Amino acid sequence: MADEIEIGIEALVIRGRVRDSLGVALPRAVVTLTGPGGGRSLVKTRSADDGAFTVTAPTRGDYLLAAFSPQLGSQSVAVRLEGRPVEVEFRIDVPGATLSD
Repeated sequence: MADEIEIGIEALVIRGRVRDSLGVALPRAVVTLTGPGGGRSLVKTRSADDGAFTVTAPTRGDYLLAAFSPQLGSQSVAVRLEGRPVEVEFRIDVPGATLSD
């Protein structure tokens, strides 16, 4: 029975990293999960020192996941949870930066 509960919770997990466009981890970026149309935040967390984050959605379905860095701005992505964990990598643009810098 405990295994069934763990599998059910794992199916609602979204993991990922927040990085800038040069690939540098963005620690303490705010990551929020809302319904598909935005609105009220359902889950909110901050990325770790390596940019990693984990959020658990309340149920299966469609969501909007957003990452915000005070220095660089935000990025959002639509996420559908259908019974398996989801991986998301945010790349927030660095103003004026190019990959050849």
